[in-house]
Amino acid sequence: SFDSPIVGSYYGEMIKDITLKNHIRELTTESATQKFTAWDLGISDSTAIWVCEAIGGEIRVMDYYENHGQPLDHYIAYLDENGYRDYVHILPHDVQVRELQTGKSRYEFLTEAGLNIEVCPKHGVEDGIIAVRKMLANTWFNKDTTKFGLECLRNYRRVFNEKLNVYQEKPLHDWSSHCADAFRYLAMGIDTSGTMTRSNWSKPYESTFDGSNYKDQYL
Repeated sequence: SFDSPIVGSYYGEMIKDITLKNHIRELTTESATQKFTAWDLGISDSTAIWVCEAIGGEIRVMDYYENHGQPLDHYIAYLDENGYRDYVHILPHDVQVRELQTGKSRYEFLTEAGLNIEVCPKHGVEDGIIAVRKMLANTWFNKDTTKFGLECLRNYRRVFNEKLNVYQEKPLHDWSSHCADAFRYLAMGIDTSGTMTRSNWSKPYESTFDGSNYKDQYL
C-alpha cells in the first residue's frame, strides 16, 4: 500500500499522488520511443538498473532489476535476455575510474562489450533529488515489473538525528539507496529532447499513423 506515510521520505507523497492519477499501471513497450537504462554500480554491494522509454519529455519506466555481488557479465546477460542491450545506458561518473586489479575501468569493460554508454554528469545529491521530483510528475511505471523499485523510492528518506530530534538534509544509506541513486542518475542523465508529446499515456503511441488525425487520436 502507498497510503501509509513514511516520515522523512523524499518521494513518498509524489508517488502517492501519481498512484492516484493512475500512473502506476500495466504498460507495453513501443517502437517509436527513446529507450534508456540507468544504473547504480555496486562493487561490494548492490547494482540497480532502471529501464525506461521516453517521448517528448514523458517517461515510461518499464522495468527494474537489482542484484548483489555479481560481475558485470551478469548484468550484460540481463540486458540480453530482456532485449535491452541496444538501449542508451546511463551510468554514474565513477564508471570511468580504473580498478586496481585489472587496470581497466568499468566504462571500458562495458563499451568493449558493445554497450552504448552515456556518463551522467557529476552532480550534488540534492540537485539529483530535485531533478527526480521534477521528473516524477511526467513519469509512468509498469506496475508488475517496477513494484520493488517503487517501494525503494517510497522509502528513500532523510537521516534522522536523534540527538537533535531533527531530519538532516542528507539521505539515509540503506536498502533503498542503490535504487534511488540509479533513479537519480536517470533524472540527471536522460535526454528527453524529442519533439513529439502526448498528454495521455492510456492510448498507445504508434510509429506509423496519419499525421492529420494525430491530435484526435492521442491528445
